[in-house]
Amino acid sequence: MNSGKDSARRRHTLVVAACAALLAVGGSAVAWAASRQVEEPPAPPAAGVTADVTAEPPTAQRATPQPSTPRPSTRQPGSSTRDASGVTPLPASRPVAVRIPGIGVDSPVHGLGLDDEGRLRVPSGARYNQVAWYDGSPTPGEVGPAVLEGHVTGSGYAPSVFFELGNTRPGDRIEVDRADGSTAAFEVTEVRSAPKTDFPRVDVYGATTGPELRVITCGGTFDTSTGHHLDNVIVFASLVRD
Repeated sequence: MNSGKDSARRRHTLVVAACAALLAVGGSAVAWAASRQVEEPPAPPAAGVTADVTAEPPTAQRATPQPSTPRPSTRQPGSSTRDASGVTPLPASRPVAVRIPGIGVDSPVHGLGLDDEGRLRVPSGARYNQVAWYDGSPTPGEVGPAVLEGHVTGSGYAPSVFFELGNTRPGDRIEVDRADGSTAAFEVTEVRSAPKTDFPRVDVYGATTGPELRVITCGGTFDTSTGHHLDNVIVFASLVRD
C-alpha cells in the first residue's frame, strides 16, 4: 500500500475532539411505519444545529427506550427469501462483534436505543470506544438498513473505534458476528461525507429491498465555537454471499 496516500488519508481523518455519531432520520413517519424496517427513529436536528445527538422523534409522544434485543422478522410466510441480488437474508439475531479488516477495526457491538427524552444514546463509559448498533433498526443480515455507530476520537483526542472510517473504500469487507453464531458479511458500496445540516436521511434510513448496512461517525471540519464536527462519514454496504 502506498505510504504517501495512507499518510494523506490519515491527515484527512485526523480530528481534534471526541465526537459521537449523528444518526438522523429522513423520509416520512408513514413510510417507515409501513415498511417497519426502522422503528421509532430519532428525528433530524433543526436546521443549523450540529449537535451529536438527535432531536425529538417524529411522533406526537416521546419514544421510550427500546431493549437491546432483535425485533421479530417482518417477512411474511411464503414470501421470497432472496432479494434482487440473489442473496438470502438472515433471520433476526443481534450483532455481537464487527470487523473491518481494511481499517483495522475489531470491536464488540452492543445495542443502544433511545433515552427518556427520545434521543439516540451513544457509546459511553466502559463501552465508549466500542461500536453500537441502533436497536430500532434491523439486525445486520435482515432486510433493511442495519445501523452501526461509533466515536471517532476519545479521551485526550486519542483515536477511537472509527478514527479511520473515512479510509474505507468500495469493495472493502465488513463482517458482523451475530448472537446465533452466524456472521453477516457485507461489501462496502459507497463512502460518503455529508454535512450534518444536510444529512442524507432517506439514503441512510429508507427502506431497502435487501439486507444493507450503514456505519456512521463524525468527520470533516471541527467547529471550535460549537465543539462539534460539521460533517458525518457514512459507509454504505450490502450483504454478500460468503
